[in-house]
Amino acid sequence: MILDRNAFGVWSFIAKRAFKATFLRPRNGEAARAICETLKETNVAVYIHIPFCTGTCIFCPYTRIPIHRSECERIIEKYVNALLREMKMYSKITKDLSLEVVDIHAGGGTPSLIPGKYWKIILEKLSELFEAEPKIAIEANPEDLRDEAYTSNLVESGVNEVSLGVQSFNPKMLKILGRRHSIEDSIKAIENLRSAGCKYINIDLMYMVPEQTLEDWIKDLETASQQDVDEITCYPTLITPHSIGYKLIKEGKIPTQPSRKVFKKMVYACEDTLPPKGFKGVEIYGYSRRVGWKYVTVNYEMEGPLLGFGCGAMGFTGGYEYINTHSVKDYIDSVLNDRLPIAGAREVALVERAIRYTACRLFVCRILNKKDFRLKFSRGFNELIGRTGFSKALRLLKITGNIEEGNERISLTRKGFFTAHQICWAFVLNVPCRIAEEYLKKPWPSKVVIP
Repeated sequence: MILDRNAFGVWSFIAKRAFKATFLRPRNGEAARAICETLKETNVAVYIHIPFCTGTCIFCPYTRIPIHRSECERIIEKYVNALLREMKMYSKITKDLSLEVVDIHAGGGTPSLIPGKYWKIILEKLSELFEAEPKIAIEANPEDLRDEAYTSNLVESGVNEVSLGVQSFNPKMLKILGRRHSIEDSIKAIENLRSAGCKYINIDLMYMVPEQTLEDWIKDLETASQQDVDEITCYPTLITPHSIGYKLIKEGKIPTQPSRKVFKKMVYACEDTLPPKGFKGVEIYGYSRRVGWKYVTVNYEMEGPLLGFGCGAMGFTGGYEYINTHSVKDYIDSVLNDRLPIAGAREVALVERAIRYTACRLFVCRILNKKDFRLKFSRGFNELIGRTGFSKALRLLKITGNIEEGNERISLTRKGFFTAHQICWAFVLNVPCRIAEEYLKKPWPSKVVIP
């Protein structure tokens, strides 16, 4: 099979229907007003997008700009200066809201290409503008952390959580994925992070890689569980039309992915392999052995409030969702001219936000707590969700044994675990991946309809 946007049958169909949205390019001043008016919570998270990579992974669907390592310093310095200006613009917009930044994450692209001295500057600016603690969680490639001094400098600058893109401990799988690091690089990176005092380490693994067998996957899981890490996240290899790998598969230059039957077995292999090793399931794809901690990004993207900075970043205030231009040149030019680099935005109604929250808590985090729902929305679950089409879908899932409901919570069953995966990845392929695909075509489209 091919895990593309149509791979999940009815769940792909529902994702296309249920999450249809229209993004429009904001007029002058419109985005600033909307952000200020819709930020109802004072505790916010920050996401920083670093779009640069020294190579291209063949299945990557995200905003990334290839650069040579010899060019990094010059390009990064210019980009960081633009980031600082964008942050200052948001500080002015929200100056009367008493915001406090409670989490800072950086994704990409390759955030580990940014040397420690620049992260220190970025974190000091965020601390100055939003009273943020100067600590950040970043995504990293193993080859960037082979050098002990470089890694130590990152940690000393405020990098206290790292999500390391190990992807596999099998050299054949790494080659198929187009990764540039070795198994030894991954192990060395973990050692260097620990030696430097990094507080939390997550490693990403990928399954459903072309030519990968179930036995290959289980061996990867077992090897990962033996490493000195705090969390293991397991992602299927998703295939988007704008990735290099999609064309190679369609042309028969690389094999298709394992079958649907194997996909299901790989999903349950995570559940059966990692918990006995001490890694508790905290998300449908995430397993942590640190009580009360997980590498958090999806919750903020789905639930808000989240301020997004950088080329290709997305933000969500809770009532307003926006997307920055995916062109580095246009991003920098816009910020230097004191214009928010927002290429598209839309209003999000309360009911949609409640559905997003419910879907995230139930189908990603495994459990929806109704008390937490009431605290978040000041209304009961049945009152806000009960008359929606989403409520009908939940009733069907309950009847079929995919979820179970008590007085104060709704949770996934083991049967529902695979269903949740299908729902989750159908959404990812048809919404955020489609957003990236469309905004990579033009820097400032007037209108984009998703999916």
